[in-house]
Amino acid sequence: EKIIELDYSRCGISEVPVDVYNNSPTLEVLHLEGNKLKDLSPQLFQCIDLRYLNVSDNEIRSIPPLISKLNSLQVLIFSKNALVLEGVSSNIDKLNKLTILDLSMNDLGKVPEAIMSLINLQQLCLNDTGIDYVPANIGRLSNLRILELRDNSLRELPKSIRRLTNLQRLDVSDNNLSQLTEVCESHGNLTELWINGNNITKLSPSITHLKRINDFDASYNNLQTIPKEIGHWTKITNLILSFNQISVLPKAIGNLRNLQVLKLESNNLEELPTTISKLTNLEELNLQNNFITKLPSGIGHLRKLATLILSDNKLEHLPPEIGSCCALTILNVHNNYLHKLPDEVGHLQKLTTLGLIGNKLEFLPITVSKLTNLKALWLTPNQTQPLIHLQNEQLPDGQVVLTSVLFPQVPLPEVPPSVHLPMGNQTYHISFNMDNIPTEASLSRTPTPHHKELRRLRNILRGSEPPETQSPNISEIKEAKVTHISGDLSVSQSSLLDKDEVDLQQNQVVEALEVLERATRESVAIYKPIKGKDSPSTGETTPKQPPPYHIAAAYSKNAHLFAQFCPPSPHDQPKQFSQQQPSNIHHPTPKFAKNRPEQIQDYIYMKENAPSPSVESNETAKQKTGSQSKWPFGSHQICKVIEVELVGYRVLGDFHIMAKGDGIYVDQVHPAGVAYQKLLPGDKILSFDDVDYTVMESHAAYEHAYQKIGSVKVVTVSRKQVS
Repeated sequence: EKIIELDYSRCGISEVPVDVYNNSPTLEVLHLEGNKLKDLSPQLFQCIDLRYLNVSDNEIRSIPPLISKLNSLQVLIFSKNALVLEGVSSNIDKLNKLTILDLSMNDLGKVPEAIMSLINLQQLCLNDTGIDYVPANIGRLSNLRILELRDNSLRELPKSIRRLTNLQRLDVSDNNLSQLTEVCESHGNLTELWINGNNITKLSPSITHLKRINDFDASYNNLQTIPKEIGHWTKITNLILSFNQISVLPKAIGNLRNLQVLKLESNNLEELPTTISKLTNLEELNLQNNFITKLPSGIGHLRKLATLILSDNKLEHLPPEIGSCCALTILNVHNNYLHKLPDEVGHLQKLTTLGLIGNKLEFLPITVSKLTNLKALWLTPNQTQPLIHLQNEQLPDGQVVLTSVLFPQVPLPEVPPSVHLPMGNQTYHISFNMDNIPTEASLSRTPTPHHKELRRLRNILRGSEPPETQSPNISEIKEAKVTHISGDLSVSQSSLLDKDEVDLQQNQVVEALEVLERATRESVAIYKPIKGKDSPSTGETTPKQPPPYHIAAAYSKNAHLFAQFCPPSPHDQPKQFSQQQPSNIHHPTPKFAKNRPEQIQDYIYMKENAPSPSVESNETAKQKTGSQSKWPFGSHQICKVIEVELVGYRVLGDFHIMAKGDGIYVDQVHPAGVAYQKLLPGDKILSFDDVDYTVMESHAAYEHAYQKIGSVKVVTVSRKQVS
């Protein structure tokens, strides 16, 4: 049997199958893509009649000199391999019949010179090959119809590219190009031009020569204007100009009678030209994230329009003529300033999705009930179902409208303007230092000590109390913030530090211990359960409570400093329990005030003027430390501490914060956000997730919280209580 084609694609093979050699006299098409090949065996090049060879997505490191034996080859696809420039044999220029060559996604770094001799090439793909320039002699490839140079570091194109007059598709997207004057003047046969993701600031008037253009993508550039010569592109069907800085569209855009897709999102447009009504074949119009205040009434002439995206603009009303867009299936006007919808919306019988989130609507017109194909009506970001129940209501003027519990709408806070950072031409290389990285490291949590224990540690550091005979051994892990708090390691970290570093860290530890000691002494006075009717009598012992969160967090951050110089206390060793706890362990239940709600299972904090139960008086402590410990709850003399979990769909501006002299507070809570009725204005923010703000200055805490407010999951606040 005469076999002319074999397909071994994605078979997991690491060698060329024997069947290829057995059928070499007749084989013309061979598929080997998606395997584990690392080289091409010499026997493969016995297939002298081979016309098509696809070895993409393998691990091949070179194109051997024997490639010249395949002189009948017309298509060679070598993309997604491990090719380097030195591995591409110069004998590739012997493939005189080659019309398609694909070397994309190989680390070439430079265009192989031998390619410029393949004068019969019609398609050349060098995407993502790391090249930063195109050879000047590319003009020799005058038969090229498709040239793909996407995802490289090109800063300019050579003038000789003008000689490629047969080009039909040119893709230079995602490079560093700043102009296209060399492209537009001599390429009247172009039907596709992809220049997105560059640094192009303007289009040359010479684009008037591209009269056959069908697809044009210039998104993600720095375009500010569009030349009126674009009106000569009468055959274009897809025009993408998104993510630029365009402020005005030329009236000539109305000449693009065959246009089907027009994308202009994320620009600076304030209005549309009236000539847009002439785009009678338009099917998709995306104007999201601009500054448009009104739509031209001529939009009703777009009878084939199926998708209209108008979200994130400044629209106050929609023209009644929008009801003439009879093919419309998706209408999105999120985040505008709409007060009402025109009754003509009910004429959009093909409408399936209507997005109205973030407007100022008080009701919907009764004609919305005629939209029998409507599958989704979005009024708030917190909707759990795409459709909601609407009911009829008669207004004082006799008009019957549709209302819901979601009306009137509350507009979402405005998103701050995005900052467009200029794209630099620098190349960056990221490397990781793998030296001295430990193969295995373990972490252990250090219990928060009692304030007397802190005083003992401080005295040891000052030398007023002799340390225990056994010194701890702490293992140092370089370039990693990992500390072993255990006493069975062999290397002493103190011995790895010079004298100056030891003195500096000792001073830091002493200061930290003084702050923690004062804070823990004060916590004894302020951390008390409220005494109510059922609270224990004076003779009974109140169960010990853990220190407040901000004290525990402050100690944990400096635990490695304490462990370097101080022997561990026996009290620091965590107790080990089995899964079933011993019966002699008693967990007392805290008792609450008489009128306190049962569902609030936290403690009330009270600021008292009684002296601290410390050996030293407050005045003595003040003289030693310079000031007394800061009351962490600000102006709240009596407060409760609450942990609030923010789960669900997050919207911008869930809640706002403000800074005062004694910390940061909740200012406003958006009714449509997940924090509604969980956080209240006036709540003092103690922490976001694991970041403690009671130990920061107000300004620093506000700046940090402002950055995290959109991603925080757990907010700890103190809420003022009436005495």
